[in-house]
Amino acid sequence: MKIKFRIAVAVLALLTAISPLYAAQKSVNLKIFPEDYTLFVDGNQVKPSSVRKYLKRITVQTGEHEFTFKSAGYIDKKEKINITNRTSELEIKLEKKESMIEQVAVFKTGPHPKSVEFTPDGKYFASALLEGTGVDLFSTSTFQKVKTIEIPHQYAKLRNFVEIVFFTDRNEMWVSQMAANAIHVIDMKDYTYKLTIPTKGIWTKIIAMTNDHKFAFASNWESHDVSVIDVNQYKVIGKIKVAGIPRGMVTTADDKFLYVCIFSSGQIQKIDIASKKIVKTMKFPKGAKRHILLDRDKNILYVTDMYRGSIYVINPVDDKVIKEIPVDQKLNTAKLTPDGKYLFVSSRGPNNPETYLKKGYKFGKVYIIDTDTLTIKEWIWGRNQPTGLDISPDGKYMAFTNFLDNEVEYYRIKYKK
Repeated sequence: MKIKFRIAVAVLALLTAISPLYAAQKSVNLKIFPEDYTLFVDGNQVKPSSVRKYLKRITVQTGEHEFTFKSAGYIDKKEKINITNRTSELEIKLEKKESMIEQVAVFKTGPHPKSVEFTPDGKYFASALLEGTGVDLFSTSTFQKVKTIEIPHQYAKLRNFVEIVFFTDRNEMWVSQMAANAIHVIDMKDYTYKLTIPTKGIWTKIIAMTNDHKFAFASNWESHDVSVIDVNQYKVIGKIKVAGIPRGMVTTADDKFLYVCIFSSGQIQKIDIASKKIVKTMKFPKGAKRHILLDRDKNILYVTDMYRGSIYVINPVDDKVIKEIPVDQKLNTAKLTPDGKYLFVSSRGPNNPETYLKKGYKFGKVYIIDTDTLTIKEWIWGRNQPTGLDISPDGKYMAFTNFLDNEVEYYRIKYKK
């Protein structure tokens, strides 16, 4: 009996001794891109098990570890990571070795950065927050957040800030806010609130302006119309009904016409600015036209289609399609370098099967289109839903938002051919 008791005590002591080791083991999911990588933890190679497509899993002790990710054609990624009982997933992307762009910094923003725009002097970039109370402003020299531009509480509490444009001659920044059906004017001398323009539409998103800055236009998602604003009076002087949900807009170089993307049908409507009448409806295969911009030197339109995952290149002289460039799923924002040689475009990537408001299984990307050949020059990984995107005024930097990660990635454009 004594022997059995002693054995039982010994077994209990052994279990007590080793149980902390088991308790210290933690299963961690890995969402890493590219998918083809080799993982080392504290210098030892670890082979993750597959959970589902795009997701793998490892078991590791809690505490701080050095993770190293290696993949052919990519720069090795080393990170010190503290694994705690709360750590459930690691999300990491690698940067390409041979690329015309190089990551410089990552900025944390407020919730859901919808857009990003460099200020005309290149000293800052601003990001409108869909779920935040205003606009975040960052310095491009100190890499620090300068401030969140304060909007009066009656508007700020509604959130849903969307897009930004600059009126350099007026020293003003205009910001649209969906939930307020309004545009806020910011004084760029000190980036403080100046006034609010009610758009008289519902769910205001994009702002476009004539080149002489006399008129601005606001696309209203739910009321299916475009507000016409007298810039000097800060006042809506008319509204133009369109064929569906309006999104992106751009004026022609001579200020005669306004092109409006119809997101709900994939059409583009052409409006005569003087008469405020629709003069043409351009029809395409089923799609969701989102963003439109004009290369004013070449007089070429570029349009992203979110549904088709392609870019339409259009001649505004006759409104004929020059080419449709297949790119990737869920294309969002497109911007040209100042010399017009490259078109950068963000791709959100496939949606989460439940809802696009949850992180998908795969990271999105940013593509670079060569505008001479109208082909994809290269692409890089973003993270969860690359959305807003802009190029600095001097063409040396590119920034884009990862909408569901609450961050802006900042890249140096290393060369241009």
